[in-house]
Amino acid sequence: MKKSRIALSVILGSVVLVSAAAVSIFVVANENTGSVASRSVDLAKVSPASLNDNGALPVQSRGVIDNIKKTSYEPDRIDLTWDAADEAEGYAVYICDRDVSEDYVKANDVKEPEVSIGELKSGTQYWIKIVPYTVIEGETREFPESIKKTATQAGEVDNLHALHSSDDMEIEWTASDGADSYRVYRSVEDGTFTLVSEIKDTDKTTFRDDDVKEGVLYTYKVCANRTLYNGVNYPSEGKTLQLVCGMSAPTDLIATSEASRVHLSWNYNTYATGYNIYYAKGDDELEYLDATERNYFITDKLSAGSTYTFRVEPYYVLGKGKEARGTYTTCSIEASAAEEKNASAAAGSGTYIEISISQQHLWYYENNELVLDTDVVTGNNDGECNTPTGRYSISSRAVNTTLTGPGYSSFVNYWLGFNGGIGIHDASWRSSFGGTIYNGNGSHGCVNTPYDKVQILYERTSYGTPVIVY
Repeated sequence: MKKSRIALSVILGSVVLVSAAAVSIFVVANENTGSVASRSVDLAKVSPASLNDNGALPVQSRGVIDNIKKTSYEPDRIDLTWDAADEAEGYAVYICDRDVSEDYVKANDVKEPEVSIGELKSGTQYWIKIVPYTVIEGETREFPESIKKTATQAGEVDNLHALHSSDDMEIEWTASDGADSYRVYRSVEDGTFTLVSEIKDTDKTTFRDDDVKEGVLYTYKVCANRTLYNGVNYPSEGKTLQLVCGMSAPTDLIATSEASRVHLSWNYNTYATGYNIYYAKGDDELEYLDATERNYFITDKLSAGSTYTFRVEPYYVLGKGKEARGTYTTCSIEASAAEEKNASAAAGSGTYIEISISQQHLWYYENNELVLDTDVVTGNNDGECNTPTGRYSISSRAVNTTLTGPGYSSFVNYWLGFNGGIGIHDASWRSSFGGTIYNGNGSHGCVNTPYDKVQILYERTSYGTPVIVY
């Protein structure tokens, strides 16, 4: 610390100035503010009346900045406030990126004791110099400067996702620029977050949790962090991911294709409310297609001969439009056109009924526009009661009739026959349709259809409407 030389003679309690030079007094603020202020006094202008009782110069306080505070918690912005300096008319603000340089550049000039500096780098230490000033007769006079040592918050992690969600939970994320550690918090069934791991190796961007129970909802929050200035932390707000233990990726995902449609099926998951379906054509990015609460899904007609990738992802409804999602399974398949030619040839005007036995599904088109589709149950897959495949047309129609045959007599509301005693009709005795029911619990050969669907089908079709079964 520099000190100027002062020559003073003290006679009878008064001070006589013999020679004088400028006196510089440096004041260093505490560690919390990180600020430094320097002041200068011209002794030639000091009168004996301004001295204290001990004959010493008082510390000058005019223009001094106190109580500098950071009020923002953003990765790309720093907001500061401070106590107004006496007699200051404005403040020149300079900033220095201390991670790469010691040079300051002017960031702003403000009239009030506050500033916001944006477009900064995340997780970066910045020193900000504030210089109060006043203007006297057109001349700008600066007061002592103060420096605030601070930093932007670490940038958020990206791509937070689950690697496992079965008997243990494992999550992964993309590294955050500027972070020197990661903190992983966990809450159970929407409880309070608690710190479960602090990862100081920034090359590690995964966390595995073995302390879990199946069927329980867990929420994980990952915060990137940078530590500076004797342990001061600058964490990100954090990204969250909700997972239900046991809601793992669907197993035995099988894809088949007929008539330009793809039929997906997989093993049912006890904890899933439903499944999100994503798809992509060729090398395109996956996009959301639809959702189903069943463990199978049938697409609309796709581009014949093109390869499609599908992702099946279980989800659990949390309420208020929120979902917890599990890990997913993907598969690829080429959309087949083999049966589409038959359907097209049989359709004529583009009005026809199409039935897929393997997909257990029915579609009805009018002028090549899909009017309705539904799951069905076809003949029992035992080699005796299988629904016959081929090209047919509606040859008989009836309402409120009883179907009879060897060992059965069943009342139906709507009947649409297309191959002698084989037809499409409602089946009030069934509580569900589709899937693999026809393997062991199928019909005697007819196409069992939900009541509301066959009612529409009956009202919109007529004798001669083509029926294609494959």
